Amino acid sequence: MVPAIKGALLRHSLRGKITLGYYAVAAIILVASLFFVGELRTLEARVVLGQRATDLFNTVLEIRRFERNYFLHHQAADLEENGRYITLAQDMLTANRADFSAIATQARLAELRTLLNSYQRQMSAFAASTDRRPIESIEPHVRMLGQELVAIAEDMAGSERRQIQTTLASFRTLLLGVILCMALLIVVIGRALSQRVVRPLKEMESSVAAISTHRRETLSAPSNDREILSIIAAFNHMLKELDLRQKSLMRSERLASLGTMLSGVAHELNNPLSNISTSCQILQEEVGECDAATQKMYLEQIDQQTGRARNIVRSLLDFSRERAFRKEAVLLRPLVAQTVGFVRGEVSAKSVVKLSIPEDLSVPADAQRLQQVFVNLIRNALEGVGPGGQIVISAQALRVNGPPEGTALGAGCETEGEMVEISVADNGPGIAPEILPRIFDPFFTTKEVGHGMGLGLFVVYEIVDEHGGCIAVLSTPGHGATFRIRLPRDNALPVTETGA
Repeated sequence: MVPAIKGALLRHSLRGKITLGYYAVAAIILVASLFFVGELRTLEARVVLGQRATDLFNTVLEIRRFERNYFLHHQAADLEENGRYITLAQDMLTANRADFSAIATQARLAELRTLLNSYQRQMSAFAASTDRRPIESIEPHVRMLGQELVAIAEDMAGSERRQIQTTLASFRTLLLGVILCMALLIVVIGRALSQRVVRPLKEMESSVAAISTHRRETLSAPSNDREILSIIAAFNHMLKELDLRQKSLMRSERLASLGTMLSGVAHELNNPLSNISTSCQILQEEVGECDAATQKMYLEQIDQQTGRARNIVRSLLDFSRERAFRKEAVLLRPLVAQTVGFVRGEVSAKSVVKLSIPEDLSVPADAQRLQQVFVNLIRNALEGVGPGGQIVISAQALRVNGPPEGTALGAGCETEGEMVEISVADNGPGIAPEILPRIFDPFFTTKEVGHGMGLGLFVVYEIVDEHGGCIAVLSTPGHGATFRIRLPRDNALPVTETGA
């Protein structure tokens, strides 16, 4: 039972699969090594046999050498050495009978022994003879026997050399074949490991890339491996935590924008309150003196300015209220005009903001979130241009077939068809090229510490992406910056007007 559990764990674990792959490769190498060891032992045995044959051949050559010396000089030492080498050759044949049986046939070996014995007898007879005539008849016979001994020994040595060469050639071919088979098996094992180990990691990489472009919210497990499942669970938990913290950061950014808008609200409320106060003072001064028509006119002015103040406060409350994402057709010009009024309170009144937006142009969006986009973009532009600067906010409906010019981000950058393009352009100092690609990164800011969290443009990008739109920035240092937002157009939604 326990081995079965271990086997299951190995099958459902990257570590187990890699371990099995290593075991398989190690087994292949071990089997191949044992095979080569066996072949090398065979080759070694052949080399030993070849050495035996060579030694026998060299011994026969020594026999002939001392034979010739004895025939020439008739010295006893040469005859003694000749006899010693004959005895050595006979001993070699006897002691290595099994080895020589593998080199030559039994008949051939028997013939060699018979020749050695005959040669020994003839040499002894030659040495013992004192008669000149027998000596002259024995010498040719000894030489003939010696030649036959050399021929047989040389044939045995040559045959064994050829056998060694054949064995070496076979071993070389076999070695190449085994190496190719090992390489093929290792490639097959590598492919199998790639399919079972690398493929899930590649799928995880694709999923992470999809998450980085906001096309997915969670990772799905590409395999049942324990490590993969653990990573997926941890990654999904991290994504959930990041999502919660991102929402918290966006709420913080909205509260910061709310603080910005409060100063603008104070400025916006000042006019209707001043008109209400003026109308009330006139009515108080002319109590009982003015006619009913005049009283009605001042009361209507008070009611009108009260409604205006109520709309301003209601817009502020709508912006601050937390609610779920909801698309509706929003008229752009009133929303942008209201936002400009809210934001201008914190910057110099000497800057100029121009609107070039058709009165009837609407876009399907969440009004609260879209206003957050305008707050951040207009505030950044006003802070950038300073006193005397100019900002132009324009919008138009158009048909597109590619992303806008500049650094573009968002899910809708590749969308084709009817879109609404909103442009916020200023004549400020522009954005430096080295920081342009990073301006939408969270927490990236060029302001001093304590003067911003670096979330404004990141929130803009998040909201535009949430709407399925695209945002792009084009800037030349010294010639201002232009932000373009493209949102899909849908004329079927009911139009929602923004209070002035």
